[in-house]
Amino acid sequence: MGASFLPQIMSRYQARPIHESELDELVDLLYLVHQHPQGHERYRSYIDGDPTWCAQQTPVIVVDGRLVSTLRIWDRHVHLGATPVRMGGIGGVTTHPDFRGRGLASQLMEHAGDFMRSDGYELGVLFTMISARFYRRLGWCRIPLTGFRATLRRHHPDAAGPAVIPFVESRDLEETVALYERLNAGRSGTLLRPRPYWDYAPSRARCVMPTVVARDETGLLGYLNWSIESDGARVSEVAWTSAPVLQALVQHLLAECDARSVTETRGEIPHNHPFVDALIATAEADLQPTGDGSMMTLPLDMTSLIDRIAPEATDAIRRLPTDLLCRLLFGESSGRDVMPLLSTRGIELGAQEACQLEELFPRRELIFWSPDHF
Repeated sequence: MGASFLPQIMSRYQARPIHESELDELVDLLYLVHQHPQGHERYRSYIDGDPTWCAQQTPVIVVDGRLVSTLRIWDRHVHLGATPVRMGGIGGVTTHPDFRGRGLASQLMEHAGDFMRSDGYELGVLFTMISARFYRRLGWCRIPLTGFRATLRRHHPDAAGPAVIPFVESRDLEETVALYERLNAGRSGTLLRPRPYWDYAPSRARCVMPTVVARDETGLLGYLNWSIESDGARVSEVAWTSAPVLQALVQHLLAECDARSVTETRGEIPHNHPFVDALIATAEADLQPTGDGSMMTLPLDMTSLIDRIAPEATDAIRRLPTDLLCRLLFGESSGRDVMPLLSTRGIELGAQEACQLEELFPRRELIFWSPDHF
């Protein structure tokens, strides 16, 4: 698309909040483009089953009376480092096939950024299924996530440890909520999940509930969220309170994989995470660290974010490139990690500022649990 043509598109098609009368048309468009097996009900539940939904968070573009493009802003809070910040999660970016290539999605993204700034959001986050180049030109920055893939070799069953049994909502949910909050408070990348969040239709559609829990007579000690997919077992989330509980959850997963002749397992969890370490050791598995480049973020007020996360930062640190600051704030990279990158970009810090950069920004375990993707 030529540079002279894009502004004409932008001025012709204006994004606005959806009207209540257009909700059925919205659901039809989402199903037409995304074709989820659950049908129209999946997309309707994202509206009717989520009390945080509002029209202002669902901008649309209408052409000749026809709704042709939309996205959704999910109002959530995420840990940036150890600090909770208000996040707008961008999802459901959708354009009718007949209207693609006209700059409509770009117009919606610009509208969403303006809305989030004016409404007090501190950060935008999205997970892209298309080339990140589209979002980078709109000011978004990539935050690399790490994961793992393992080929299971052997399993020596061990019955020691607490019982691992199927999750039962009436028995386990409240303790699961409390354990999640206790273990993820201050863990960079994780969402805050207030109690109602677990009941939202989108949360349940994305399988936020654990698959199994570890329990003894004292109560719930851990949980594991996993599933069998076409390429093996996928681990979505895990929590535990002690080493024996962790080992019991690993043993459960391996026993289930044995029973189903599954030899591959994977997850969007760092390869050096304790669960992965225990899995590799117990199964004598071959480990392959993996990466995920789909997470992108848009700082809506970088000055405010730095004031909250690292208020002591000097002006020179505050002026570092936005993409590197985002990685530092999440803890994906440490201050020491980015020093060579600064050098290759022709940016030099004084000795005192370089030392402060290392002190203010340690590397952190960064996990965005997959049931929370939007």
